[in-house]
Amino acid sequence: MQNRNITFRLPEDLVREAKVYAAQHDTTMNALVRQLLEEKVSAEVRARAAAERFLELAEKGPYSTVDPGTIRREELYERW
Repeated sequence: MQNRNITFRLPEDLVREAKVYAAQHDTTMNALVRQLLEEKVSAEVRARAAAERFLELAEKGPYSTVDPGTIRREELYERW
């Protein structure tokens, strides 16, 4: 995969704090930004995949043939 340079406009105080943070953690601002973006994107991808799986299940079933109104409260407690 090829790297690509981009430019950000950030507040000076944020840049200063980020540089200090990076130095304290023996890394670079570039590595910090890359890590944060990768975490955000991968979390979004996982959430989207989970939502798609949920919607698939909702469309396909399984559906219960039991009328919830016919279940007694005591029976629910017995099952747990």
